[in-house]
Amino acid sequence: MSKVQKKAQSAKPIALEGRGLVKRYGSLRALDNVDFHVHAQEVVGVVGPNGAGKTTLFGALAGTYPVNGGQIHFDGAPITYLASQQRCALGIARTYQVPRPFLGMTVFENILVAARAGGDCSKTEAVDVAASILDQTGLMALADIPAAATGLLDRKRLEVARALATRPKVILLDEIGGGLTEAELLQLIDLISDLKASGMTIVWIEHILHALLKVIDRLVCMAEGRVLAEGDPKDVMKDPAVRSAYLGSEPE
Repeated sequence: MSKVQKKAQSAKPIALEGRGLVKRYGSLRALDNVDFHVHAQEVVGVVGPNGAGKTTLFGALAGTYPVNGGQIHFDGAPITYLASQQRCALGIARTYQVPRPFLGMTVFENILVAARAGGDCSKTEAVDVAASILDQTGLMALADIPAAATGLLDRKRLEVARALATRPKVILLDEIGGGLTEAELLQLIDLISDLKASGMTIVWIEHILHALLKVIDRLVCMAEGRVLAEGDPKDVMKDPAVRSAYLGSEPE
């Protein structure tokens, strides 16, 4: 990202922010005083070793996991104590690493339910929204197929489609690239790139670094429940502390 692009990005308002977030499980601090933010229309990648606190951070931001300390703001307003469905109604959507469609419903019905329940659409509006998202995510040909009959790539697409049907301002993507072939991953990268081009604010957890680096504006590395480094993706990945935490050894 150029200096001009960085300046333009920093001028945009913060869409979603966590300040001093703490999440404890007994004596374990899954989040240990974490500060995190994403600007409007920014794409932020989150990386780190297993157990770093990445998914816990998503749960805290989306309202799945109530925090033990800290504050969360969305569009400048406090949402720390709002339930996940309330945050969804405000415009925060998330996906899961393992897709969670309603297997007995068709692909279209899955998106329709998300538009009605999460997007607060009328019946007529929900049909239009679902049809638009089917086209946007490349699922139109599978509209009448039961979700149980779809392959992994299409289930990943459906996971994104259901999140989009809630009409979010911010979408949290949790390792949606996992398990895909390289060719399938490229298709998913194209979809996320299209979302970025549309102005969507995105936070993306992913272990597949080359996929992240094709899309993101900024990279955050977590380790042991803390933010270890953040900034320009290439600079973050060159950081010796990041490489040590991520690769498990000091770089040569």
